[in-house]
Amino acid sequence: MRMLDSPSLGVAVTRGAIRRDSRKLAVRGGRFPRYEGASFMSPAPSESSSPPRVALHCALAFVVLYACYEAPEGIGGRLLGNAVVAAVMMTLFHAVAWGVGRWLGYRNGFHAYALEWRGSALARALAVMLVLKPLSVLVGVAVGVMRVQPLEKPLMGTALLVAALGIVVSTFVPSVAEDIVARGFWYRAWPVAGQGVGYVALSAGVFVLTHVYRLGNGPLEWLMLFCTGLAYAAAVARTGSLWGAVGLHWGWNLANGLLDLQLDVNAVGQGGRVLSTVTGLVALGLVVLLPKRRGSTV
Repeated sequence: MRMLDSPSLGVAVTRGAIRRDSRKLAVRGGRFPRYEGASFMSPAPSESSSPPRVALHCALAFVVLYACYEAPEGIGGRLLGNAVVAAVMMTLFHAVAWGVGRWLGYRNGFHAYALEWRGSALARALAVMLVLKPLSVLVGVAVGVMRVQPLEKPLMGTALLVAALGIVVSTFVPSVAEDIVARGFWYRAWPVAGQGVGYVALSAGVFVLTHVYRLGNGPLEWLMLFCTGLAYAAAVARTGSLWGAVGLHWGWNLANGLLDLQLDVNAVGQGGRVLSTVTGLVALGLVVLLPKRRGSTV
């Protein structure tokens, strides 16, 4: 091995190597890259800040996200009674979420919520739920907890296509927003419960709280939300991507919306909540069909 005779030359070479390594890391990730699996990702500020400061930043970030997520229904829907205002506010939430992610130290703000594109996770999860949800309705009818009948004047032709496209968009935007608040944030930006079973339980609990306007419906409602939340969070833990949860969550909402275009679907008493709870647990089991990230324990 060749030795360096000059200390100053050694320092210069060392500094040059550091600069080269820094440039390589800067290309691959954010300001403080960390290695996860086989790829570099822009990190949370926890790698350079003290734990109390990180906790404060993350807590403030969650408060902002939670408030901005609840505002569309609270202000646009309930206070003003204006669906357009609510829709605009929900769309703007995504800009806020990106800004919050940037504030937390991520070069791409959406990476704070594990929203790197994973088309396979989205497609497979979406397919699972688009099959499971209608099947659950059929089971509900068979056991007498759901009543279904055709609409008297269902949409046809172009009107049906336009309505279906509208439902695709109107269910996708809020589904992603809620997934950011209840799942992505806790998986990547502030993983206080890890990224395994503890994360799944925490995320499911937060999912209950994101339905603040439905908490008055009682314990069965809470149980239903928690069980479906387990499935959505498990999809994130398994795939390592929020798109897994988006596929299931969006698929649930999309299937409901599309069914309503042709059918009048009604629950019998509390049977609908019980059926949805069971459906959520079945979805939890079907998470094994989703692509698994390296090192996942789910």
